[in-house]
Amino acid sequence: MRPDMKTNLTSIAANRRNFLRDGLRVALLGGVAVVAGTLARRNSRRLPGQTCTSDGLCRACAAAEGCGLPQALSFRQATKGNQP
Repeated sequence: MRPDMKTNLTSIAANRRNFLRDGLRVALLGGVAVVAGTLARRNSRRLPGQTCTSDGLCRACAAAEGCGLPQALSFRQATKGNQP
């Protein structure tokens, strides 16, 4: 084997290694981006036509009984056992 062939094979192996490493890095970053986007989209969904008018203070809200927002649902669940 000639010395220049050995250098060429080493260079090809290094290029392949870099290609695989970079490809894996791009795939992982893409996966993280997809997961982050999915979580952001899920958290931004609201019930249609429902907005909080009392800054999340359900105890002082007149519409808390019919509200479908998560804060109101949690409030009703917590106060259900405290009714006289």
